[in-house]
Amino acid sequence: MRSIKSVLVLVGILQLILAAGFFFQQPWATSLWPVPDTRLSYAFIAAILAGGAAPLIWIGLSEQFGGLTGYGLSFGIMYTGMALAALLFYLRMQQPALLWFALIIGVAAALCMTLYFRTRDHVQDSQPTPQIVRFAFIAEVLVLAGAGILLLLKVPNTLPWNLSPESSVLYGWVFLGLAIYYLYAVLKPQWIHALGPLLGFLVYDLVLFSPLFARFGSLQPEHILGQVAASAIIIFSAALGVYYLFVNPATRLGARSVLRRS
Repeated sequence: MRSIKSVLVLVGILQLILAAGFFFQQPWATSLWPVPDTRLSYAFIAAILAGGAAPLIWIGLSEQFGGLTGYGLSFGIMYTGMALAALLFYLRMQQPALLWFALIIGVAAALCMTLYFRTRDHVQDSQPTPQIVRFAFIAEVLVLAGAGILLLLKVPNTLPWNLSPESSVLYGWVFLGLAIYYLYAVLKPQWIHALGPLLGFLVYDLVLFSPLFARFGSLQPEHILGQVAASAIIIFSAALGVYYLFVNPATRLGARSVLRRS
């Protein structure tokens, strides 16, 4: 268990470093993305990486390994879809970067699914998820799944910035994977399964807040609706995360009821 703890924390830290590289558009980081993209897209990738790192670090430090189940399932499906999409793009476009991306993401998908199968019976906390959080998660599932489907279908202006067709599909799998993360927490209403998504989305909000809200002064008309929707989601999820992770005595990080082990 000590080695697993160290690996989780190390992987989380490496993801944060990679997230910083994408956020500040460092060539060593952005060159890993298989298609050219925009500044806000790189900020979005940084937010996803940082949001994915936060639950891993928390699980490693708290040793609440049951929290890996929903994480492994959701990111496993996310990475599988992205790998298959990149492989199909490679077969059509014959760009080596797409093939390498598909292989690397495919390995990540296999590792995540291994986490799911190894931890799905590992429950360490019987504390129920608060009712308000469950209702909020249901709404998040609907929004994320809806956006994911629209992105997979390459519907323009689903996100409030311009996307290439390839990025739209890859981001669609990101949204669908995150929807599954929340759905798992709804179907398994134990706080150990809800804390990870809540923490991850809060970190995602913090990373994306500045570049997203800075666009309000220079929006194209077709992006206004998506901008307002994305901003509302960030404000709501951030408020929910701050309250239940840092204010509510029964669920805040470090609370004895959360850290209790079976």
